[in-house]
Amino acid sequence: MTHPKAGAVIVGGTAPRSLDGLRSRRDLSVLAAGETLPAAFVDVLSAALDRLPAALRGGVPVVMAATDYCVSATSQYVGRCVEAEAGGRRLRPSEAMTPEPAQLIQELAEASGWNGTGHVLISPRAATLQAVRWAWGAVSAGLHEAMVVCEVVRAAHEDGYRVAAVPVTAADGARAPRTGGPGGSSVVVSGTGLVTAFGDGGTAFWQGLLDGRRELSELTRFDASRFRSRTVCQTRVEAPPGRPTRRALLDRARSEALREAGLDELPGRTLLVSAGVVPHLPQVGDAPRIDEIAVEPDWDGDGSGVAPPDAVLMAHACASGAFGLAMAREWLLCGLADTAVVTGVSSLNAYDYACLDVLRATSTTAARPFDEDRSGVTVGEGAGVIVLETAERAAARGQTPLATLSGISCRVAGQGISRLNAHIGAACMRDALAMAGLTTVDYVHGHAPGTRQGDEAELLALDQVGAEHDWRGVPVSSYKGAAGHLLHASVFPGVVAAVRALRHQVLPGTPGLRKPLDARHVRVLRDPEPCDGIRSVLVNNFGFGGNNAAFLLTGGAAGRMEWSTDG
Repeated sequence: MTHPKAGAVIVGGTAPRSLDGLRSRRDLSVLAAGETLPAAFVDVLSAALDRLPAALRGGVPVVMAATDYCVSATSQYVGRCVEAEAGGRRLRPSEAMTPEPAQLIQELAEASGWNGTGHVLISPRAATLQAVRWAWGAVSAGLHEAMVVCEVVRAAHEDGYRVAAVPVTAADGARAPRTGGPGGSSVVVSGTGLVTAFGDGGTAFWQGLLDGRRELSELTRFDASRFRSRTVCQTRVEAPPGRPTRRALLDRARSEALREAGLDELPGRTLLVSAGVVPHLPQVGDAPRIDEIAVEPDWDGDGSGVAPPDAVLMAHACASGAFGLAMAREWLLCGLADTAVVTGVSSLNAYDYACLDVLRATSTTAARPFDEDRSGVTVGEGAGVIVLETAERAAARGQTPLATLSGISCRVAGQGISRLNAHIGAACMRDALAMAGLTTVDYVHGHAPGTRQGDEAELLALDQVGAEHDWRGVPVSSYKGAAGHLLHASVFPGVVAAVRALRHQVLPGTPGLRKPLDARHVRVLRDPEPCDGIRSVLVNNFGFGGNNAAFLLTGGAAGRMEWSTDG
């Protein structure tokens, strides 16, 4: 362990009067106000990075607390959706592209030489505290040589934002970071829970995937008459009156995950990371079905019992789940938590659907991932929960892990709001492999939502990595043609597929695939294949706004179970 220290606090933003009131403070370095929030954010973060040793600036992790910005941006978007529906029209593209908080970090990556990991916390009343705890703990444990914490908040009594950033470094000089925790700890997956259009449970999803079935249905959660596509993968879950569907989905998934992890309830010192919801939106609190995307004013961690300082909301578009796994891993390794529960939910709602519709990202037929004739996303509904802990803690309570989270990489970078950058995707895969000490894998579960650009870019990224390590036909497939794209919760079926592949020694196919795209170093699977000796699975998870992630799940081939299409 080492002793961290905080550097000078850099303050800027877009609220001149607020900044003028801070200039007399000697403990702050106050910059001139910027004309736009992205420009001010880049100025402040660049100044904070400049306070670090040159060797650290390019790759230091940045953790941003941005509750106010998320609430404001999301409320504005919801308001536009309500107005459009009241007027009987669809959104215009300019109305749909409300920036997610992570796009501020993307601006930093584009404007400077920084290419580190970026995380966005939007937890009500606790995001800044969580960011500081994370940086302090991770630097103390030697997981990182330095981190930068920043905060974006509304300026009081002024129309604008204040941005503050502070570098956290080791007091006794930079230390080489460790990929594991104290004593070489590793983080394992102890339990998973899943609800999809196939029904409750990972087994129902896995069997449907192996059977090649596609749970397509007509959208009935809301009036979809004005949208291009009304074909979805909708669950049969109906919540009791007055209770949002997202809560009912999460309850079912959490129950399975705890049972699989051998837990009757969440133990003390549990970190809860939630993807797929945003803070309370008081400006649009009466919008129809707003509780499907926003938490209630007195949010209680969705009934988990986790204390507010340990209940995190994370915002990274459709890669939120993987970013949550990365955060949970580090909190476990540096001793900030004993158990971590990462949850995600996608309850069909008009707000997410309207954005995808106006971007023409949805398919008017059905998604065909990795297919030459793919035409877009089929939106799915469901929820997932993953229980993580250190290998030592699992062994102490006699729990046999499902898999080990051996490597993970998350980056917010790449030009454009809705396009996957193949080079950044490849960098994530490369970093995850290096952390795991591997150069190849036995199977890749691709993100592959079925979009024209995204699927092609992902295969290009895989080919880039494959060329470097002489991959020869590494198999890759995707679940999204079967259960749909679960948006912010999209990583959870991928994790369940990976864990089941390791357990059953079977490679799942890609339902809906007819004419696979060509690739040089990977092989796209149309149908499932038995395959002895699977020990490593690479899972990709990408999202709008430059959110990119990849991680490695590993496990032994011992205890193989027999497989058939009949179960």
